[in-house]
Amino acid sequence: MKIVIAGASGFIGQALSAHLTSSGHTVQSLSRTAKPGQLHWDDTLGWRTAVAQADAVINLCGVSVAAKRWNDEVRDEILSSRVEPTRKLASARPKVLLNASAVGFYGDHGDDEITEETAPVPDYFTHVCSRWEEATQEAVSSGGRVAFLRIGQVFARGGGVIESMLNPPQVPFSPWKLGLGGPLGNGRQWVPWVHRDDVLGLFTLALENPTVSGPLNAVAPNPVTGQVLADALGELLGKPARFPVPLFALKALVGEFADYLVASQRVIPQRALALGYSFRWPTLEAALADVIPSL
Repeated sequence: MKIVIAGASGFIGQALSAHLTSSGHTVQSLSRTAKPGQLHWDDTLGWRTAVAQADAVINLCGVSVAAKRWNDEVRDEILSSRVEPTRKLASARPKVLLNASAVGFYGDHGDDEITEETAPVPDYFTHVCSRWEEATQEAVSSGGRVAFLRIGQVFARGGGVIESMLNPPQVPFSPWKLGLGGPLGNGRQWVPWVHRDDVLGLFTLALENPTVSGPLNAVAPNPVTGQVLADALGELLGKPARFPVPLFALKALVGEFADYLVASQRVIPQRALALGYSFRWPTLEAALADVIPSL
C-alpha cells in the first residue's frame, strides 16, 4: 500500500514508519520540517495530491500534553495542533484515514470498565479528543473509511511512560534509583497501558481490515492499578515502591496536568479482541521486562 503518515517524526510515528516499511508498504512522511523526499505542509498541492492518491493516511499530529506547564496558551496549542491538521487531511478526502486519538476521550470512570461504547465524563481532555475525532468528518462525508485509535499510556524501549516515571523531567534525580519510588497519587486509579509494539499492531489491523471504522481502543487487555504498576516496576528494578507521590506534590511539579495523571481509566480493547487481534504484550510483567533493560 501507499501510505502517508502525518506526524511521522514522533515517538509512535518513527516506529510505525519503520514497521510499515519493513512490511512492504511505501510510506511518505508529511511534516512541517520535511527532509528531502518528504511531504511538506507548506506545499499544499503536493501533500493534498499525495493524500488523495494514497491507499491510506495515518494522522499522528499533536504536541505533547506533558512538554509544558499548562496555561491557556498551552491548552490552545494542545487542541489546535490536533484539530487543524486533522481537518486539513480530511478535506483532501483520503480513501482511508486512521486518526490517532487517546483514552482521554473517556474521562475518569473510577473502577468501571470502559469500552468503545462508553460515554465520556466531560473534562478538558474529553473536549480535546472529541474535537480531534470530529475534525475527520469531511473524510467520512466523502465516503472514506475513518477509524480513531484511542491510545493508552505507551510503554516502549527508549521512552514512553516508564521512562518518564523513572526519570521525571521536572526532578533533577531519579526517585526510583534512590529507592524512593512509588505510585502516583493513592495508587488506586486504573492505568490503561499498552506496549508500543501493540500500538503498531493495532494500526496495522485498522489499515488492513476494511471493516474497521470508528473508535478502536489501543490498550492492553489487562489494565492494572497504579499501585500494581509501581510494585511490578519496583520488583524489576530491585527497589521498593513504598513512597506514593501525593497529588499536591504532582501539582507542584506539573500543575493542572496532575489531575489527569491520576485519573482512573479501566479501558478494555473490546473491539480489537472481537476482531481477533492477538496482543504481543498482553500482560504488564512481560511488557515491563521488555522495556526496563533499555532504560
